Amino acid sequence: MKFEYISYGGSLIQGLKKDPSVVYVFSDYPLKNSQRKESKRNIFEPDPLYLTIDEFKGVAFSTDKIILSEAKRFVSLYNYMKKEFAEININNYFESIEFSDKFFKYYTELNRSLCAKDIELEEWQKKYFEIFHRFKEKYEVYLTERNYIPKDWVEDIKYLDLTIFKKYKKIVFVDIVNFSPLDKYVISKLEEFIDVVIRVQGEPGVFDEETLELKEVYLPRTQKVEISLLEVQDELELIGNLLDIMKMKNHMTNIFSPEADTNEYSKVFPNNFMRGSFYTLNDTKFFKFLNAQSELIGAMEPRMDNLIPIKKFLEGIKNLEMQEYYGITKEDMEYIYNQIDWDYKYIGTESNEKISEIYEDIVKVSKVESIDKFITYFNELLSLDMFREKIYVDFYDKLQEYMGYAKTTEIMLEEREIKSCFRNGGDILKFLLQYFNDVEIIRNDDSEGKYLIKPMENCKVTPSRESIFINISTRYLPRVKRDSLYLTEKQKKENGFTYYEKERKEEKYRFYQGLLKNRYNTVIYIKNENSGEGVSPILSEVLNRYGISKLEKTVYSEDILERLITFKSNEIGEFIQKDLMKNRDDFKNRELSIGPYDYDTLTRCEYRFYLDKVCGLSSFEKEDSLGLSLKFLGTYVHEVFEKLTDKMWKKILNVSDYSVTNEEVEELLYKSFYANRKRVPVYLDNYFTQILIPRFTKNIVKFYKEIENLYIEKKVKRIESEKNSRKEPFLKGDVEVTLGGRVDLVIETTTNNHIIDFKTGSKIDNQLDFYTIMLYGDENAAQKSIYNAFEGSIENQEKPKLTRELLKERLIEFFKGENYFLSEKKSGCLYCEYGNICRREF
Repeated sequence: MKFEYISYGGSLIQGLKKDPSVVYVFSDYPLKNSQRKESKRNIFEPDPLYLTIDEFKGVAFSTDKIILSEAKRFVSLYNYMKKEFAEININNYFESIEFSDKFFKYYTELNRSLCAKDIELEEWQKKYFEIFHRFKEKYEVYLTERNYIPKDWVEDIKYLDLTIFKKYKKIVFVDIVNFSPLDKYVISKLEEFIDVVIRVQGEPGVFDEETLELKEVYLPRTQKVEISLLEVQDELELIGNLLDIMKMKNHMTNIFSPEADTNEYSKVFPNNFMRGSFYTLNDTKFFKFLNAQSELIGAMEPRMDNLIPIKKFLEGIKNLEMQEYYGITKEDMEYIYNQIDWDYKYIGTESNEKISEIYEDIVKVSKVESIDKFITYFNELLSLDMFREKIYVDFYDKLQEYMGYAKTTEIMLEEREIKSCFRNGGDILKFLLQYFNDVEIIRNDDSEGKYLIKPMENCKVTPSRESIFINISTRYLPRVKRDSLYLTEKQKKENGFTYYEKERKEEKYRFYQGLLKNRYNTVIYIKNENSGEGVSPILSEVLNRYGISKLEKTVYSEDILERLITFKSNEIGEFIQKDLMKNRDDFKNRELSIGPYDYDTLTRCEYRFYLDKVCGLSSFEKEDSLGLSLKFLGTYVHEVFEKLTDKMWKKILNVSDYSVTNEEVEELLYKSFYANRKRVPVYLDNYFTQILIPRFTKNIVKFYKEIENLYIEKKVKRIESEKNSRKEPFLKGDVEVTLGGRVDLVIETTTNNHIIDFKTGSKIDNQLDFYTIMLYGDENAAQKSIYNAFEGSIENQEKPKLTRELLKERLIEFFKGENYFLSEKKSGCLYCEYGNICRREF
């Protein structure tokens, strides 16, 4: 075996001969493609065989078994091992994915490690590996019966076949510094008939030629490299300073980052940055629409006849693709918000046709029983213009390709197995979306004048004298330690598994490789004490070895935020408190009808009264309250009291019979419960039926007994629920005012009147006085009581809190005033729904 060392800064592909008797195996695609591009200069010479390390393994290990790739492995494991999965509390396919991933990875690593002995396990580990071994033993029976093998298990010593390489004279491994025990065995077998060369970057001594792994990675003592260092405190400063630096450079300056694929700079600054990652099927309208449908199917509540929680439904139809497909209008959205305002918790078939159509489509898709039928459905969608996005060059071809892969899963595993694996069409759709997930497609983008942030590994093949490295901080470099497969680092190292220290050495090697390739480098890192982020320890070693020049920030986060605030302020306009003039024409037909809650608002804040009562404004968007709405509970109890009173009033007037049984009350409560089924979250069913209904039953029966005790010896002339207001005006003038409202219960005898208000929650102080004035013209004309149906207690009001004179005086003052005044107390403004209109500072 021969070793070649290319110094840092040198080209790894320089000097590679175009010899058809040679096989070149590269660490990754960028390096392989760079060499292929170089070799095309002489088209008359035959090419060597160019492979990446993964492609090499695909050739070296082969089998005549049927290979289960991608999701086929997971589906087959779950389907065959359902009973065993249930024993470890995994009850559906999607819950099994995490376990299955670890299961397949463990045995892949075990094959690569050539570990012949049993691993010494600690007590806490034994239960995990006992499960693995039990699953493996049974799953092997299934694989043998079907002649299947998971794709990643083909890389096994028993499937090694190097015959294809015997026609070559030499094989060169380029830039590969991480060999597993199985890789080393393969190389030893290659050496029996072919020359083997390993070419790595660095000075002799960086690579252990016996163990075929990196030694302690170190920097060369001298290196013609100039490094400028810039420290920033957050992402905002990083982007601002990066743009300033790039203004002074040319477009040949490359930007590299350890998180090039995941950064969001192109979304925040679309005019300055190109997207770092490839576009995928996830970016298409087609995928987003199906994903929204999948989410809604997943939200269906089987205990509620597959109704959809209104909050989830609202999230779904806010999806832009859903809105475009169904032509959702403002009126449709308003329907949903009104349902929320009326305390509905679920959506199903509704009076709104568009909402019903969406729901019925979701139900229909949830009943699709096979992958083949879903493919038919997908092709129907693709016939629509909205899903034909020509900006994606190969979208249709890629989609058809992966639909084909999905179809082979159904054929291979049989439709019967697919059905037993997935509960409904929603599960199949979710499975298919996993197939489409992150499939790369090509998009025609306007990239002129924009910067592309490239992955760190691209640096070694990107021609440039000068590079900028960003995010070289502890958050990104070295990368976070990956899953341990239930093994400690010591166990992995001793048994030939990949371990963190080895990965970290390679990460350091790759960083040095990129940084020292260019003569001039600018490094930007984030240091922030609040987040605990600082300079990467890998970068620290470079700074300690070589001289650096520190750059000063030209842009600060505070400046950027100040500009944004200024921009927002200009957009919204500075708040100037102005008086709002009153006009009698504000009131339609110069008439005003107010109830007790309106009056309460008027006394607290005239401006809010104007917006609410006079203008009739209400917030378009409503938020779904958590659990049971107090407003609904109040309506629920009022409705039952009203029905009981309507049923009982004749016998009360005729024979003074106030009797009502528990069964009668309970029946009404249950009827009302089922009539309002969509207003009660299913998880509160037991609470409602086992706690609230028995409690309300007891307290409602108790109420009529208390009324009987009060009036058994009196002649009741009238007992009426939900009594309306009188029609005559309370106040005449430029604007005629009438008092309005519905009283829960009125009892009139030959000697007195009694107004009763039923409550399940809070009350306003002057409500009963307001009703008394409204019905009888005088605050003292009736006895006033509040019955708390939740507590089963009656509270009598001893003294009036609002008089007829005070009510009239306050209304006269209101109309005399020239302006609608704001509330004196700012505390009430905090949760006011009109805050965005008023914009009062508090």
